[in-house]
Amino acid sequence: MERLTEKRRATLKCYTRIHDVELPAGRWEFSSDLPVGKGMSSSTADILALIRCLDCLFDHKGDPETTRKILTTIERSDAIHADRYTLYLSGAHVFVRDYPSTVAFNVCYAYAEHEVRTEDFPETDLLRHYRDSASDYAHSLRRLDEALTAQDGLAMAREATRSAELAQDYLPSGLVADLLRDHWDLGGVGVVRAHTGTVVGLLSTADFDATTRADLCRYFLLRGYKCYFTRAGYPLV
Repeated sequence: MERLTEKRRATLKCYTRIHDVELPAGRWEFSSDLPVGKGMSSSTADILALIRCLDCLFDHKGDPETTRKILTTIERSDAIHADRYTLYLSGAHVFVRDYPSTVAFNVCYAYAEHEVRTEDFPETDLLRHYRDSASDYAHSLRRLDEALTAQDGLAMAREATRSAELAQDYLPSGLVADLLRDHWDLGGVGVVRAHTGTVVGLLSTADFDATTRADLCRYFLLRGYKCYFTRAGYPLV
């Protein structure tokens, strides 16, 4: 079992202050199958899981505003607690705009074996890259807004790919470069990456059949990665 980390302690402190409750006597134990330190928003997922446990403990209904307040206190994060496509300000934890949510993708992804901490990547460098590429990002955001509004899966995948391309100027990844070159030949329609480049995925609007899965496994293994298959988007079924 895992320990009560600094962010978990902060979550408990924020939650009890907001709800004016006291924790019962006892100890906390944690167990998760989500890889930590792989650029998968694992710390945010951990905070959300703890909030939900506390809601059950104190018989509280899940409250998005409480979740937002707690996350704002602890860290910048993606909107992994949302159940829809949304434009979200990760620093302010504000939902700007919601979209129809009828497009899902099949994803083949891989992640780096070494541990990565997002805070180790200077925010000043990231913001400088955004400023230098402001026009490119603005055009991509406009196209993505149109794609999400229309629920155009191919256009959404194109802008995910464009984002992956732009991030190569900030934190280049050899695997991302390969997928940007090969994704159409591999049966994909786009490429997705975490901003650190430690999680990389191939997007497809079709199911991966047995032959395609075998080809993708071989492709990633030749580059030193183990790949995984999942669904992304909404709805997931």
